[in-house]
Amino acid sequence: MLKQLWEVAKTVIIASFRKSIIFASWLIMMPLLLGAWLFEISNPGFQSGFIVDAGSSLMSVLAVILLMILAFEHLYWAKEQNTPWFFMTRLKSKIILIAGKYCGISLVCLLSIVCFALLLFLIVGFTSGSWFILPFKIALMVWAEYSLLLSVLVLFSSFWGKMLSIGLMVPVFFIAHYISYLKVFIPNAVAELVMAFIPNVEIFNAVISDGSWSTIGLALLYSWLMSAFYIVLAGCRLRSMDL
Repeated sequence: MLKQLWEVAKTVIIASFRKSIIFASWLIMMPLLLGAWLFEISNPGFQSGFIVDAGSSLMSVLAVILLMILAFEHLYWAKEQNTPWFFMTRLKSKIILIAGKYCGISLVCLLSIVCFALLLFLIVGFTSGSWFILPFKIALMVWAEYSLLLSVLVLFSSFWGKMLSIGLMVPVFFIAHYISYLKVFIPNAVAELVMAFIPNVEIFNAVISDGSWSTIGLALLYSWLMSAFYIVLAGCRLRSMDL
């Protein structure tokens, strides 16, 4: 089963490299990062904190761009696509197909974000003379956050088409980032129900502020478990469908 899952994920990864998706996303992000760096060196009072903050925001933008592109490319199922996805739908378990695509997209996103964090690490180091590991911690939390949101998109894609799924992700994105404020605007019972099904991504910002590896590990575990929950739900939805 793991071999089949890896074959599906590898197909996504290879397709991404062949289409230069990572390189293209880097071309979009590089001028923004260099702009932040030039702004910092021309305003020394900001020190290295400004470029780290700007870099973390750019990681989030990079993750959104990659996930949207890859989702449109791979999450809309094999009956709408070409070989080899048609043959991969003959797998015994639809969950393997879904989980493989999810893992492939998530790994492409992780690779791109970590490489971006490495560049940020080098820029900060050579600019300030201080070598901070913070960009890599931020990269892990950005990846955990957007991988979790990707799993929600995978679930939506099992019910609806491209545009509706993306459209539904917009309110989910904002609710997930401000979920602690729900009880201020809606009754407690309704808020508790919403909070049971929509992931809480506020915790990832809190983990970045804390910065300890133990809390980072717990946040990653939360992301993986919640993602598995949404993937299994999507698999149950697609189990009886001819993809």
